[in-house]
Amino acid sequence: MKKLFTRLYKLFTDKEFILQVIKFGIIGVITSVLDWCILALFVRIFHVDSMVGNIFSFCLSTIFSFWANSRFVFEFDNSKGKKRVFIIFFLLAIGGLIINEVTMLIGDKWLHFDPLIVKIVGILLAAVFNFISRKVILEKKKEA
Repeated sequence: MKKLFTRLYKLFTDKEFILQVIKFGIIGVITSVLDWCILALFVRIFHVDSMVGNIFSFCLSTIFSFWANSRFVFEFDNSKGKKRVFIIFFLLAIGGLIINEVTMLIGDKWLHFDPLIVKIVGILLAAVFNFISRKVILEKKKEA
């Protein structure tokens, strides 16, 4: 247990990590606003089902998220090609979509809350998953 706390302390006092989390948060907020606005457009203007609109907003915002994260947050390991990195990024993002869809199913369909409020909860839950999965799987490993 002491090793775990020591590792967490080192991680959370690492200035580079803190800066990365801040940049991820900024990009995440922008991506989330984009995702939410696209969902609002589909649900309120085009009267698309919230779960279907959620898939469209996810796909469009994920493309932006890949571009922004690869440019400003993570140094992705592009040794196998940018196209492959995007595919892996997108597949990892599907975990976030599943979290969003389950949240939408429970909040909107079962509990009958406003889908735009439910979307905010889904975005927050998916953000944690997205950061961890991208950091662990896609980020280029630094040489010791």
